Amino acid sequence: MTEPPRDPLLDPPSWAPSWLPTVDDVRGMRLLRWLVGGVLAAGLAACVSEGADAPADPELAAPAAAVSELAGRFGTVAARLTTAAGDVLELCLLHADTVEERSQGLMQVTDLEGHDGMLFSNDAPSDAPFYMFRTVVPLTIAWWDDAGTFVSRADMVPCESEDPAACERYPPAAPYRLGLEVVQGSPLAARFEPGATLAPTGEACAAPA
Repeated sequence: MTEPPRDPLLDPPSWAPSWLPTVDDVRGMRLLRWLVGGVLAAGLAACVSEGADAPADPELAAPAAAVSELAGRFGTVAARLTTAAGDVLELCLLHADTVEERSQGLMQVTDLEGHDGMLFSNDAPSDAPFYMFRTVVPLTIAWWDDAGTFVSRADMVPCESEDPAACERYPPAAPYRLGLEVVQGSPLAARFEPGATLAPTGEACAAPA
């Protein structure tokens, strides 16, 4: 009797060890399923371990807020302006609260980068006037006393002289603690009137993009 022909799909090759399972052997099939299941379980465990240190949802991570050039130079402060009519306006202002920053102000600035204006704050009441040396945009300033009550306002025009002593001075009507500058003609400037109050919150703010 001759040897039956070898089936390449069902019979193992001649070089295969005797313990290698075949698909037509029940015990071999069980062993094969066990081996495949073990490989899959090990792969799943590796995937879980690799992703354990990743963010829960990296696509939802919020990008860091960009800080404008002016905000980086001066800092910012949120403030509430209550108009004479009782409306409350939430403002985001550049904040000049040191001698150097108050001396610099809005010199050479043509764009407030989304901020409503610049707040000048003093440690004590002052009657020092403002001027527009090297300031290129017409501004309106309003002064507020220690309690945040409106003192007075002035429309200021750029000074073209390179001699600061030749620039016009704009004094307040009475001592002030706060000065708020905005671009002349802005809707906010129209709210600077008797009966209005200004209250800085002390918290930094981010101007809308």
